[in-house]
Amino acid sequence: MSRLAQFSQSLKSWVYPPLCASCEIPLTTDRQLAMPFLCRDCEDRLEPIGDNSCRICGQSYEGKTPSQFGCVNCGGRELVIDYAISAYRSSGMARELMHAYKYGKRISISRLMGELMTRVWKDDRLRDTPLWLVVPVPLHSRRMRKRGFNQSHEIAREFILRSQPLIGEDVDLQLFPALKRVKHSVRQAQLDRKERLTNLEGAYAPKRRLKLPETDDFGVLILDDVITTAATVSECAATLLSEAKIPTIAAISVLRG
Repeated sequence: MSRLAQFSQSLKSWVYPPLCASCEIPLTTDRQLAMPFLCRDCEDRLEPIGDNSCRICGQSYEGKTPSQFGCVNCGGRELVIDYAISAYRSSGMARELMHAYKYGKRISISRLMGELMTRVWKDDRLRDTPLWLVVPVPLHSRRMRKRGFNQSHEIAREFILRSQPLIGEDVDLQLFPALKRVKHSVRQAQLDRKERLTNLEGAYAPKRRLKLPETDDFGVLILDDVITTAATVSECAATLLSEAKIPTIAAISVLRG
């Protein structure tokens, strides 16, 4: 972070002391810079996705998994994405934070969600592609009016900003809001697994004609706040692939359900 940004954050913290988004204790300036709106104790309560996870859909498991392991979530399904990576498990405090963010309209903690998302860089597969076009999962206009913001778009902006110091110049990230939601349907969180897999058929469309890089050395990152069955990110990927050839399509999320 630049000295100007550090000074600006220090000034804001002096005038409006930041609080932890979970336990609401005051945060120091250094802590706010390191992990916005989350104290150390609350961060320690998060459950990171470890190495023992499905290499396709990102579902985490307790025991060791083979390198090409296909879990019960994605086994037998034709997921359009090449792979999915999530940062933390959607449980306990993490789930409560995400719920407060989305439905409590706490847009200020987009910075926290973007910082938490940077943990996906633990997976070296993301570093094999020199250019990623980051595509946020869109909201339908009706839901957008009700919520006031698209959480995936806000997280994407913060993720890109906060990732660059971690990855240096080897990987370039570009925000690429290429999709729109054209079908208003029941929220995925309200459906069981079987219903989720069919609820999003025909839900997305390209915003406009896709202008992709004139090279084969790029990929698309579908970014969502939470991945559960991977139906949403797979449907988004299918929509993009119906319009253009894309060498690699991966998906990332803050939480894995």
